[in-house]
Amino acid sequence: MILINDQIISPILLASLQELDIPVLVQGNPSNSLNGLKTLDETEFFGLMNEQTKLLTNSESCLKLLESYVSDSVQNRWSKQLKDKGLFRSALKKMYPDYFYKVVDRNELYSLSIDEIPFPVVIKPSKGYSSVGVYKVKSANEWEAALRQLETELFVAENMYQSVIDGESILIEKWIFGEEYAIDGYYDHSGHPVILNVFKRLFKDEYDTSDRIYYTSKQVIAEIYDDILAFMHQFQEIYPLKNFPIHFEIRKNNDSIIPIEVNPLRFAGAGTTDLGFYAYGCNVYEHYFRGTCPDWNRTLQHMDDHIYSFLCAEIPMHISQSLIQSINHPLFQKQFDHILEYRPIQAANDRTFAIVFFKSKTMDELYRLLRLDLQAFIHRKELQYSGEGAKE
Repeated sequence: MILINDQIISPILLASLQELDIPVLVQGNPSNSLNGLKTLDETEFFGLMNEQTKLLTNSESCLKLLESYVSDSVQNRWSKQLKDKGLFRSALKKMYPDYFYKVVDRNELYSLSIDEIPFPVVIKPSKGYSSVGVYKVKSANEWEAALRQLETELFVAENMYQSVIDGESILIEKWIFGEEYAIDGYYDHSGHPVILNVFKRLFKDEYDTSDRIYYTSKQVIAEIYDDILAFMHQFQEIYPLKNFPIHFEIRKNNDSIIPIEVNPLRFAGAGTTDLGFYAYGCNVYEHYFRGTCPDWNRTLQHMDDHIYSFLCAEIPMHISQSLIQSINHPLFQKQFDHILEYRPIQAANDRTFAIVFFKSKTMDELYRLLRLDLQAFIHRKELQYSGEGAKE
């Protein structure tokens, strides 16, 4: 069963749902893209749910439906605990007893004693989405500037991401050094972990918290797979999940795996989980609903030496979407050497304007794209001025 928001939806997901005949509940009014799916109304859909149900979502906003219709379900209870970063850190105290974190109300931030904060730290909404409102603060000298940036970004994001961001509760936590990875997987009917995707995150500098580029390769999978599997076993001792899809964001620091956050009942957002389909032929939707596991030894033997990546192209936060005339998609596509799939995005409540799956021979292309100024592909409306002020 799946809860769908079709604002940004993967064509691979759509084809898989149709082939597998999965029951679908659509959040909001369904578009024509969902024709041919086994769509149900709320009563029919939630009437079929029980503790053993294999449930998936393609958007965090769909979790609200669980709270509205089946608030006492095991799926909703686990989702709420995992999405609240403060509760999440508290539950993981057994695994990380010395890890610093603190949850405060937004209006308390300016009155905190800086002497009590063990810099460097990261500040972010307790319930967030993507990298919105996430800031690294290296020292006390940067504290107030970071708070001002946080306030500005949360103000801009309030209308767009209101359903998935709680900007009134802020998490302050230790900055985790190390390489960062994103993992798609699930716990099967017995609680055994299954890894479906292994991606690595690319940063342009130590302050970068954007989600622009993730990539994978034989080397990426080999360097972290065993550590991730061991971590997922440990995690299951604290969260005894079963028939539960999950998206981990973790960092490896020396020999330690530390989760940054965990996203319940979904894989990598906005369809970016499909990178695994292009890199090593993994259809995460089929594996989850059929209860199967990729043959990773065979996968590594047959993978080529290319680097496979996705790029999420976003409208910068300082540009109002209402002032955008168009996106020059053809010009943007020319920035890539080998596109596997280009997905133009036009979503009212998301700043993403394209998701690009591509492959490269070296990391040089990725570093170039990471620093690419996306404003060059955004055409803004011309404002006409009159005696009453600016008009479109």
